Amino acid sequence: MPKLRKKIDQHCKSCVYDQNAAGTWKQQTTICSVIKCSLYPVRPKTKSPIPTKVLEYYRISDVDS
Repeated sequence: MPKLRKKIDQHCKSCVYDQNAAGTWKQQTTICSVIKCSLYPVRPKTKSPIPTKVLEYYRISDVDS
């Protein structure tokens, strides 16, 4: 199972992570909005609250992480 988790993480990171945008790659995948993606339900999520400045950058008012 760890290999599968690593592959999912790599896929999501390559899909949504932008190093020039606000937030870490896990914060960015947590707020991913591509709900039609088959990996959306198992995407990597941060366990920490997402900082307000990151949410403001993406114009998000609240996140259920």
